[in-house]
Amino acid sequence: MKNVKIDDLEKQTLLAQKELISIEHEGKTIGYYYPIGDREVAKKAKEELDRITEKTLHPTGLTEERIAELRSNLDYEAAKKAAEKLDILMEQILAQTGLTEDEYVSMFMNATEDEE
Repeated sequence: MKNVKIDDLEKQTLLAQKELISIEHEGKTIGYYYPIGDREVAKKAKEELDRITEKTLHPTGLTEERIAELRSNLDYEAAKKAAEKLDILMEQILAQTGLTEDEYVSMFMNATEDEE
């Protein structure tokens, strides 16, 4: 992870924030800022994240840099539109079948369990 000195960022804006900030450049998300209150808690959380990342990435051969590269190529607007279309399709299916969303999902969960 790259560390950036606070002098390189908008101090007043960042220091006043209490919630996650999405950082955008030219209309695309390039990162996130997570304000920390308790430095010791933040340090432990970072260590745990590093352990999880190492366990997860090592078997796949992926690196943090490769994941960042893949994320930078994602078209978030297209993904959002696709999710909206899927939501509409789900509403249509539920209306036509009379099923609840849980009932519909359980049909697939049961089929998966039967295959095992």
